[in-house]
Amino acid sequence: MRKKVRFLLAGLLVADVLLIGYLMYDYIQNKIPDSVLTYVGEKQELDLPAFFKTEQSVPALHVQNQGGSFSMKSNRLGSYEVSVRLFGVLPVKRMDVKVVKRKKIFPSGEPIGIYVETNGLLVLDTTEVPAKDGLTYAPGENLLKPGDYILEWNQKKVATIQSLNREIQGTKDKKVTVLIRRNGEKIKIAMRPVLSSDGTYKIGTWVREDTQGIGTLTYVTKTGEFGTLGHGITDVDTGTLLNLHGGELFQTQIVDIMKGEKGNPGELQGYINMIAKNTIGKIKKNTEQGVFGEMKQERVSAYSGKAYEVGRKQEIEAGKAYLYANLEGRARMYEIEIEDIKINARDNKSMEIRVTDKKLLKLTGGIVQGMSGSPIIQNDKIVGAVTHVFVDDPTRGYGIFIEEMLVQ
Repeated sequence: MRKKVRFLLAGLLVADVLLIGYLMYDYIQNKIPDSVLTYVGEKQELDLPAFFKTEQSVPALHVQNQGGSFSMKSNRLGSYEVSVRLFGVLPVKRMDVKVVKRKKIFPSGEPIGIYVETNGLLVLDTTEVPAKDGLTYAPGENLLKPGDYILEWNQKKVATIQSLNREIQGTKDKKVTVLIRRNGEKIKIAMRPVLSSDGTYKIGTWVREDTQGIGTLTYVTKTGEFGTLGHGITDVDTGTLLNLHGGELFQTQIVDIMKGEKGNPGELQGYINMIAKNTIGKIKKNTEQGVFGEMKQERVSAYSGKAYEVGRKQEIEAGKAYLYANLEGRARMYEIEIEDIKINARDNKSMEIRVTDKKLLKLTGGIVQGMSGSPIIQNDKIVGAVTHVFVDDPTRGYGIFIEEMLVQ
């Protein structure tokens, strides 16, 4: 009986230790930032949970502990590491510190048309081909996967669906080498087209060459760099981040707003006239944190209104903030509430926000598709951008820290 009691007590002790360990880990992850931006030549002070102290790991960064907080300062630009220790002894985390110049940017809030070309032909899926001989074949099955990119057919580059089809018809039913990119790696496969029942040669593969849509321009710098969306452009069918060959931003005209409702987030409906005079910028990069590029120089001045200082994530507070958007002919502030801040979020959902502005709720019902990229302003600083809407509650959504967009 005593042995059973001892085993039970030992088991409870182990369980308590594991629980305390888990709670400590969760506490560390939520309260101590993984990374921090600080300005060159300026002292930055951050709160630190009880029992934790920092230890300087790079002489160029002066770190000083004080009751319940620590400060750091560097007169040199660069990236550094600070070790965080429990009781000043046990290392529990390394904090990345990036020392940068203080920066101001121009928030936009302008709806824009986005057109992008993929770097290769994106494979959506494979299918069966009814053949001339009365049988059914699937030439692409087990060779191509959704998310692959077709780069070359028989050693010839294929940038459009038209050029791929032309090469397929030229090789007929000959087995040829096809160069594809899968998960960033280039691979060669062998494929043989099938003579279909309509007399043309097919490979039974659905592909896409470009895409377009409406978003919101987040910011423009004084030198013309821009950021938009706050999330990457992904394929609607495969969910994969598009590997871009190039793209352009266009002026767009909002013709209608479908209000968001529970289960239906709504959308901005616009018209994109993709002609040269409506081009406002070139897209250069598509990442998980947004789409980036350069404005046409003659267009930069049009977005150079009031410059706002960049608000770092450690400066953001739960509470009142503003969504800056042009939905009624001019950009204006709409009141929102920042409800939660995930200081160590590794995605584009680092803030939870809720629309409280009555005018915006009447106009859109909350956050709608096409508002991704709308700047978030708090304490006269640009702190983030809208990225997603909650499908079951269009008054609420996610935002990304602006610093995550600016480090791209």
